[in-house]
Amino acid sequence: MDASRLRLVIFDLDGTLLDTLGPTLRCFQEAVAPVLGRTPSPAEVLDRFGPADQDIVAAWVGEAEAEAAVARLYACYRRLMDATGPFPGAVDLVHAVRGTGRRVALFTGRGRPSTDMLLARMRLEDLFEATVTGEEVPHPKPAPDGLLRVLELLGERADAAVYVGDTLKDAAAARGAGMTAIGALWGSPEADALASAEIPVAGTIEELRGMLVG
Repeated sequence: MDASRLRLVIFDLDGTLLDTLGPTLRCFQEAVAPVLGRTPSPAEVLDRFGPADQDIVAAWVGEAEAEAAVARLYACYRRLMDATGPFPGAVDLVHAVRGTGRRVALFTGRGRPSTDMLLARMRLEDLFEATVTGEEVPHPKPAPDGLLRVLELLGERADAAVYVGDTLKDAAAARGAGMTAIGALWGSPEADALASAEIPVAGTIEELRGMLVG
């Protein structure tokens, strides 16, 4: 990756900047289990990732149960997310990238309500020049729509941008948008697969800092 041409770094949220994957999976399980009559496995939940979180839950339980299930999802977020936060060094990394004069944005598959809740609770709402969520674009990851929306908002070119994410869907979205993908392995549920993909990867936040900041 040629960092000299880089003008924009777009980050994924869960599993990349925030150590929130475990609580998120637990909250999906709590949201849908009363309707399913069983607790889905983490793999079942991960397989549905891509659309906004409230849309995943609503589609999973059906229209009649959707409102109550989404309410359980958000109640669980409020209960569990205060016990977690950014990965050590993640916020400093974002500030360091900004310190180089590069622009920083966020694209997450989460919906807007839970994204804003997490950013506010962790006092990160002023960290990004633009934030785009899964519910604000026509097609979820692995489609590139969210990344293309960030480029549109900031007036940047894909060949001067990079997307840092922890899943294969993140990498596919970056490729679809015509930008470089970097696999973030430290919180990834797909670390082995990402490490085998034909993209640059960073095993630690410090390693990523070296790639983006030097």
